[in-house]
Amino acid sequence: MKKMSLLAIAALAAAAIAAPFKVIGYFPYWAQYSQFMPKDVRYQFVTHIHYASLAPAEDGSIAFADENDAPQFEELAKNAAENKVSLIASIGGFEVEGNLKAIAEDDSKLSAFCDAAAEWVEKYNLGGVELDWQNATGEDAAAIGKLVGALKSKLSSKEVAVLTYASSVDAYSDALNQADYVVLMLGDQMSDSESSVKPNLSKQDIAGAVDGLAGKGVSKDKIVPVVSLYGKSFAGASGLGSSHQGVGSGNEGFIPYKELMKKFEAPDYKVSFDEASASEVAVSDAETIVFTGIPSMKALCGLVKDEGLAGIAAYDLSQDHNESIVSLMVTIGLQLRPGVDYSGKKRK
Repeated sequence: MKKMSLLAIAALAAAAIAAPFKVIGYFPYWAQYSQFMPKDVRYQFVTHIHYASLAPAEDGSIAFADENDAPQFEELAKNAAENKVSLIASIGGFEVEGNLKAIAEDDSKLSAFCDAAAEWVEKYNLGGVELDWQNATGEDAAAIGKLVGALKSKLSSKEVAVLTYASSVDAYSDALNQADYVVLMLGDQMSDSESSVKPNLSKQDIAGAVDGLAGKGVSKDKIVPVVSLYGKSFAGASGLGSSHQGVGSGNEGFIPYKELMKKFEAPDYKVSFDEASASEVAVSDAETIVFTGIPSMKALCGLVKDEGLAGIAAYDLSQDHNESIVSLMVTIGLQLRPGVDYSGKKRK
């Protein structure tokens, strides 16, 4: 009997080790305005696509945040299903916390909200939903737990994820354990308010946030950290640890990864990997850019594997490079899903 028990434990351990990693790519509704469409997604590179986002009304109904994106969402749902990718609709986002709170506090509104979520799931053959309650505080913990529990009950055969922010994990960590998985957003670590340049999102930053969430009782095998696919530039800086004069080139200092690769084709920048922080930095005479590149993405994937996390999420798919040799999504895939064809061919 003891031998059989040991064999059973070994089998369970082996199954846990073999559990596939989630590779999540965010597809924001505003991607259409940068000419990134569902046909441009390389579906074989991801296991999940999180569409950001649907807007909940105070009465519990759910609608597109931008009705102009309805045709793109329909195409995204069709393509995801054809490629066996789980499409998850993120519900919530910026400035709808009040609506979510009103829904949680009224049972009739909560019932309408769950019915609406189920209708979206059925209509578009979704893999589930993600709850995005921003700026949560301790006063919101019970309400968030109620929403997650109700969604889980209504969508019993589908996944229910929660997008949480590292700055607010103390507020509702108990509610997170009800979710199938927890997407952990750290946000930018470097801004023009900092006196000197530091990495925007290092391996150490993510490791610390994961440990903080796990320390609140959330199982690590549920946690999916988010990595941003853009760099941040700072004028007049000469590298990590140097002072700066504010934001540099790009859109208010933000530069998509695919544009960074074009920028670095010129000899103006010296690009290097900082071993101490496991992050990239590019320095020119005019500015310093901190970003996540291939070496740092490999380091982050190593963290995911070493810590037994559920996977990794990229924000967002439109910002990756379309050449496989420099694609960050390919880098993630080769580390976490090495058996997939990453040749770069798009599958409709």
